[in-house]
Amino acid sequence: MSVCTIISVEDSDTDFLALRHALQAAGVNNPIERCENGKAAAGCLLSEQGSLAERASLIMLDLNLPGIDGRELLRRVRARDPERTVPIVVLSTSSHPKDIEICYRAGADAYMVKPLELDDWETKVGQLALCWLKPANIGNGAAAAAVTKTARSSLNRIIEGEIIPRLLLAHCLEGEGRSAEPLSQAEFVAGEEEVAQLTRLLLTQDISVVTAYVEALRVQGATLGSLHLSLFAPAAQLVGDWWRSDRCDFTEVSLALSRLQRLMRQIAPAEGSTTH
Repeated sequence: MSVCTIISVEDSDTDFLALRHALQAAGVNNPIERCENGKAAAGCLLSEQGSLAERASLIMLDLNLPGIDGRELLRRVRARDPERTVPIVVLSTSSHPKDIEICYRAGADAYMVKPLELDDWETKVGQLALCWLKPANIGNGAAAAAVTKTARSSLNRIIEGEIIPRLLLAHCLEGEGRSAEPLSQAEFVAGEEEVAQLTRLLLTQDISVVTAYVEALRVQGATLGSLHLSLFAPAAQLVGDWWRSDRCDFTEVSLALSRLQRLMRQIAPAEGSTTH
């Protein structure tokens, strides 16, 4: 299996053909390997021989699979690949908020409801897959520059309207059974400089550096609620703004959002801890 291989975990022949057509239409000529059920996918993705990144450049995952469920498969893959070296894009017929939340909590990089029309497969799924592929992992070198202004605009709507809000929703206070009330005047509120600094770190630094910066703010009195509302959400938005203005490429955006998701998972437990 080539390092540039795209693995499609899909039991529907029709949907797999639509996906393959969408990728080709987007200029992605990478080899595509199909796993028709969860058991076959587990054997492929969870193999002890070599790292996941050595076997795949992108995973396109259906949820409702025979054998091992797609949600469980996602959790197992991320347990083996905690550094998120291979992007996982969930393609499902389900638009239920609970399914979306479960997948983002389990480590999905993107969640998209399967389109009904073939044209939408081309413009949405194909272009989204192209952008999650790192340039070095695109089979056709010319495809690395294939994102047109129209496609960029469409992708921007997906990032702002779906990926970032759902990522934040999966880790918000309401998800922990707590109320996301407006901040009181006494609480820490991040300023523009703190938001910009976090954005720079998310785009360029290891997660340990990002976490150390946020923990330093918590020492100053920032609660988890104030960080979510005044720092994390604005930083996620700023990542998208910088991508639109060409200050970073999509690979850097995907890595930044992955780091932000890991950051929110790491600091959340500390909020509920008590000292005796």
